[in-house]
Amino acid sequence: MKTTTERLRVADSEPLVLAVSAISDFLWPEFIRESKPHVSYIEDRFDIKQLSRFGKELFEFFYCGGDVNPLVSFDDIEEYFRNKQEGTQIKQPKKYKPENALWTQILSDVADHPSYSVLQQVCAGDHFNSGNNAVCVLNELSNVVENMLEASPAAHDALTNKTNELNEVRAQFVKAMGKGETKKAAELRQKGKELGQEIENALLGAHADFKPAISNSIEQGVKQAKDIENAMSFLAGDQKGVGVRLTNVEEKNKLARKLRSNRKLIQFAQRLGALKRCWTDRKRAKRVQSKYSDIVGAKLSNDVTRSFISEIALAGTPQGRKLFALKHAERTLLTKDYEAKSKDVAKGPVVMYIDISGSMSGASELWSKAIAYVVAEECLKTNRDAHVHLFDVSVEHSIKLKPGGSNADLLQFIMEWFTRGGTSFNEVMKNAYSRQDIDPKADILIITDGEAEVRGDIVRRFNLFKTENSIDVHAFCIGTQSKTLSAFCDTVQIVNTSEDADSSDLFLKAID
Repeated sequence: MKTTTERLRVADSEPLVLAVSAISDFLWPEFIRESKPHVSYIEDRFDIKQLSRFGKELFEFFYCGGDVNPLVSFDDIEEYFRNKQEGTQIKQPKKYKPENALWTQILSDVADHPSYSVLQQVCAGDHFNSGNNAVCVLNELSNVVENMLEASPAAHDALTNKTNELNEVRAQFVKAMGKGETKKAAELRQKGKELGQEIENALLGAHADFKPAISNSIEQGVKQAKDIENAMSFLAGDQKGVGVRLTNVEEKNKLARKLRSNRKLIQFAQRLGALKRCWTDRKRAKRVQSKYSDIVGAKLSNDVTRSFISEIALAGTPQGRKLFALKHAERTLLTKDYEAKSKDVAKGPVVMYIDISGSMSGASELWSKAIAYVVAEECLKTNRDAHVHLFDVSVEHSIKLKPGGSNADLLQFIMEWFTRGGTSFNEVMKNAYSRQDIDPKADILIITDGEAEVRGDIVRRFNLFKTENSIDVHAFCIGTQSKTLSAFCDTVQIVNTSEDADSSDLFLKAID
């Protein structure tokens, strides 16, 4: 069976359930153009164009919070279908078309779904959330419709051949009435009623069979949209040089497109979110703690609470009180300094060497990607360059980031790497001491999960390189200790990937 995936078509087409407003006609195509949602079609079996139109109507429904202009009132439709189910003969509502029965029922399913009350709150008047949820729900629904039409030839025929036949009958009826051929028009009217009834029965039957699947697809679509929204809050920053500043729909759509097409990226974002929270908490705790426990020097001020005891002692004698008062007035009391001066010292870049050997797959891969992003983000915040190098048996892929830029390139780089091959620490050391872009006072971070043999001559040259350039090298072993790393690293830390807070603390200390 030949299958194809096509971009949603939003060209003008006949309404299915809703009369779409001018604002949705303007907003929805823009959202489509940026986020490029796709719907699958079984090309050699059917080509259901109505699904594309339904996407625009779904957007209208979300964006207007349910306050929409239906072709037929929802109350009239509900009464019509209820009477039909009970076997009561009732005239079709005005403007209702039997070939649209499936779409009318699906929109009702969306409105009646438990998730809709939440959707109504987040989507009403919100361009991005309406589009994001509409696209996610529509893509999930497309799979259900595809399965439905594969399982029900009658429904497939109703949406395609019989719908085309019904439209032809309608055209002939109008033509006959125009010519005054009342008998022929009556026959065509009856034929149209029978054909419409056949189409409606087939579509309602298929809908009833797949109603649980439709409900589940709505739930999954909303969940995916929520995952994308949450992931964007982790991946997108709100400061220059930290991330993508999501101040407009265009930027949101571009990031949503990446997330929607890459489930692995969503997993990464969720991991990143946990690490970011822990990282922030550790930074906050460290600042608070330093005010009370870490005396890093002395300075002149008039802060009596921080004055050294020898200064306070001056006020204990009549002779010293005048001197104490003078020093206090001139802000020359010798006081304790709790503020770290590291920010005043020029720092080199943070250079990360990340092991991408085969053993780093799974949780270790997600963790190393997330920490690389968090560390690089912190570097940009503190006006430091960040270099990320990937290694297995060689160092081949790298990226360099400078303050003032965006993390979009870093995100792309992170999502493109995958694990493979063996591990060579020799290549890491050779790469470091042969590079011309590692400034003095740099911090080198090595993230790995294993051992590797090292050559004595390379270790000696690397250690000399460290000393001459005042470079600190910190190794982080995921899950296991490494004796080899101790030969050329200043510190070797064991990282437990299930303890985000402790892991964040290790890295914060390494780059402070």
